[in-house]
Amino acid sequence: MGQVVLDFKNISAIFNDADAEAILYELERHNIPPQDISVLVSETTGNTLIKMRGTNKAPEGATIGGISGGIIGAVIGSLTLVGSVLAPGVGILVAGPLVGALAGTAAGVGAGGVLGGLIGLGIPEREAKYYEDALKQEGNMLIAARVPKEMTPEMKALFEQFDAKNLHIGN
Repeated sequence: MGQVVLDFKNISAIFNDADAEAILYELERHNIPPQDISVLVSETTGNTLIKMRGTNKAPEGATIGGISGGIIGAVIGSLTLVGSVLAPGVGILVAGPLVGALAGTAAGVGAGGVLGGLIGLGIPEREAKYYEDALKQEGNMLIAARVPKEMTPEMKALFEQFDAKNLHIGN
């Protein structure tokens, strides 16, 4: 029997915090596992989310911002475990597989901030620059997901439905 090989695409965009929660919920609904989703936020935005999670009286994994779902708690909650990747003058909290990728491009992160790290991940410079600047604005989040190639059109439409800014689809 032949081995089934799935081909994947990476899709990323900037969302405001309310839309980010909604897209995370939808990614869960579409069976995209937490280990295939990354979230980057400014330290300020991340600390706000972590405080929301810390003061939430609901049981573990229940609700964040009124939306329930394991993936939201897993991805946003892991911000407390991941720590921050500090770019020159900009603290960025990272959750998901981008943590390892950014750590692997530590020289790029140190020399060129988040921009260098994102470019090192294969995001074109123009989009990476937009992402870096957008992350400096409170309430913005970068959501990146690894999705099966055949789901790319559906995921693109889903990201657009939730007001994705500077949507990028890459390998």
